[in-house]
Amino acid sequence: NIGDDAADEIAVVLSRNTKLQKLYLGGNNLQSEGVIKVCNALVNTSSLTELNISYNNIGVDAADDIAAVLSHNTKLEKLYVLGNNLQSESVIKVCKALVNASLLTELGISNNNIDDVAADEIAVVLSRNTKIQKLYLLGSEGVIKVCKVLGSSSLTDLGIENSNIGDDADEIAVVLSRNTKLQKLYLPGNNLQSEGVIKI
Repeated sequence: NIGDDAADEIAVVLSRNTKLQKLYLGGNNLQSEGVIKVCNALVNTSSLTELNISYNNIGVDAADDIAAVLSHNTKLEKLYVLGNNLQSESVIKVCKALVNASLLTELGISNNNIDDVAADEIAVVLSRNTKIQKLYLLGSEGVIKVCKVLGSSSLTDLGIENSNIGDDADEIAVVLSRNTKLQKLYLPGNNLQSEGVIKI
């Protein structure tokens, strides 16, 4: 729980380490201002393979800065921005910045405000990343759109929670049938009912 106060010092360290590959700052309550400072310090880094800034209460203000970091780091393999209260517009900016991240294997974007429009952008990202192994879309509207483009057969972890799927589980069933290596499946809070569960 670092908060915004220590962000300046973290930014100094990051600005001196332009070959940084992995950065984990999840659950530190950095908020928008702190994340912006961190992202500005990463502007000259193009070697990131893993970035986790989950649960920092980012909101909407830092989306452009996060997107700038992502667009510079096309070798990114793992991105986690879970639980940051990102609005649809912010999610869209993040996804557009991932357009060239063809090495992405893990994406955690759950517990943000993902509507149908943002789901379309997530779908674009996934359609270009056939190596996705772990995908977390908890609390997301438009999750069926995402599943329709998920042609990957390499999934080991899939989390779709509180997305109100109901009996519209056909696309999820297709995804599961393609992924014989699946190890972990999370589907709580989706109001699947009997018909949906049978399909899965």
